[in-house]
Amino acid sequence: MKIARFAGTATAALILAAPVMAQTAGSSADLAAAQAQIDALKQQLERLEATVDYLKANASAEHKEKAETASNLATLKAASDKYTWSGDFRFRHDMQDRSPNDTTPDHTRQRDQIRARFGVQAKVNDTTNVVLRLSTVSNDNTNGRSTNQTLGTAWDRKSVGFDLAYVDWKPMPMAELLLGKMPQPWVKTGGYFWDNDLTPEGAALKFAYGPWFGNASYTWINERNVLGNEGASTDATMAGIQVGFKPSFEAGTLTVAAGYFDIANVQDRVVKYSQTITAPAGGGAVTTVTCSIDGAFGSGFGTGDNSFNNTEYTGTAPLTGSTTSCTRLYSDFNLFTALLQFDTTIGKYPLSVFADYMQNTAAKVNPQVNKTLDGATAFGFTFNKAAAPHSWEMGVVYEQNAKDAVFAQFVDSDFGGGLTDAKGWAFKGSYVLATNLTFTGTAFINKLNYDGVPSNSSTYNLDYKRLMLDLNYKY
Repeated sequence: MKIARFAGTATAALILAAPVMAQTAGSSADLAAAQAQIDALKQQLERLEATVDYLKANASAEHKEKAETASNLATLKAASDKYTWSGDFRFRHDMQDRSPNDTTPDHTRQRDQIRARFGVQAKVNDTTNVVLRLSTVSNDNTNGRSTNQTLGTAWDRKSVGFDLAYVDWKPMPMAELLLGKMPQPWVKTGGYFWDNDLTPEGAALKFAYGPWFGNASYTWINERNVLGNEGASTDATMAGIQVGFKPSFEAGTLTVAAGYFDIANVQDRVVKYSQTITAPAGGGAVTTVTCSIDGAFGSGFGTGDNSFNNTEYTGTAPLTGSTTSCTRLYSDFNLFTALLQFDTTIGKYPLSVFADYMQNTAAKVNPQVNKTLDGATAFGFTFNKAAAPHSWEMGVVYEQNAKDAVFAQFVDSDFGGGLTDAKGWAFKGSYVLATNLTFTGTAFINKLNYDGVPSNSSTYNLDYKRLMLDLNYKY
């Protein structure tokens, strides 16, 4: 702008100076000299005008570049606001030891496992998000309670599947609707009634108003379709409801909740794979009878015994129209739950104490001990919090779950080896080695088959010990 003002001043000076020079010039030489000065000033003016045009052009380009940069940054920010990425990787060394009575040898196992998860939350609008998460799956993909892959299978490729895939709609601050394959919508404690890797499939409604909270869910366990047999086609489902109260006091926060979960159409279904080949007396055609595990007891159906210590029986199932004698689930499962947790601090250290209870109100009397095996309890605490680098925490849990107290497909897969009819202790400690890197050790000292069912007499009060050492990486 200074250059432009100088150029304008020079032009005005030339116009004013020209007549004066013409009048005072006494000769043609003076006129020639004056003309030369005028020409020189014109050339200088032209150079100044060219400089001004150049600076204007560059200023315009710079402004355009800055505008484009600002637009790109705004686009990137909008994208970052729309997508939230997360992931983690875990390397585990797992050591197990089963020590039955003197007539049965000990069994030990050591293995390494990996778990990898990667997910994204995408913002659809101000009230709706879609969440997707991929994870490794169990080696045969028949276990909904595990996302671990055991190493040492001929260096083969490890399987990956959708661990989460759901819509989260929050039309108002107090209500939230989940649709799809979702995290567990109910509130739980640090006990082992529910495996943390379970991701239910269906619909759930959650609400919170002041200290009150609750949830209701309807989920599918096994969708069945058997043409011509409506009894066999009835789907296995779980309907659940939970209500709770979470008031805060000067000393801490108390959580109290009660729930009811109705697991339908699993009773009398086949829990054990078996095949019988019968040759009739005197020859003739060979009869083959096969019992295949129902999908409610393993997504890949499997070829073993998937009752996981829930009571079984061998026989037909008239209600489903089956006349084949197979190993089947004995009881129905209607689960009443209650929990209590208190979160406080001791000095600067957080402390959480809990108690948990579950009862299967639909458990049938076990004919071998002539009583129902329907109750489960757990209690424990967690001291301090492993969050920042070099922080730590420790926790202790005691639990006992009777043979038919908990639906064995949902019980934690680590405590008691993933079986019911288990009791004992779990000791856990964590230390944050660096940002997003935590070391965790968990020791289980359990007893299996403590209910004393005669069919389990050879392994009554079986000692079960397990140590898991984890390196957890978040990214």
